[in-house]
Amino acid sequence: MDKFVSRFPLPTPREREILTILIEEAAEIQHRATKALRFGLQEVQPGQNYNNADRLAHEVGDLEEVVKLAEDEGLLQEIAITAGRFSKRKQLEKYMQTARQTGKTTNSQDSAIPETCAETYSRIRMDNQDSERNGK
Repeated sequence: MDKFVSRFPLPTPREREILTILIEEAAEIQHRATKALRFGLQEVQPGQNYNNADRLAHEVGDLEEVVKLAEDEGLLQEIAITAGRFSKRKQLEKYMQTARQTGKTTNSQDSAIPETCAETYSRIRMDNQDSERNGK
């Protein structure tokens, strides 16, 4: 049986630390969103000053800051994040079972992202892979 071994290097200690923090922040969002589902967005836990909605928003802000750090350190590319957001928006429009009161399922304020964003990202990835194959 052949064993798969990646030809790419493992993350550096700095990259591992950033990825670990990214995982932790994502888990904190999951935890806070679950509390909001169980007890409501406006509930304030005993001993806390903020309701679940505010605490969830704070956790999202924490994650966004770590994502920015990952971008700054070259772990993530902004165009890939934008392409992911656009792709998710399309998925939400198609698969969400509930509609907003306006009849839409998603917030269209960011609809200025061109439909070609995902295609642009795919092209850049292919160009990068071709460069790697050619030793550039």
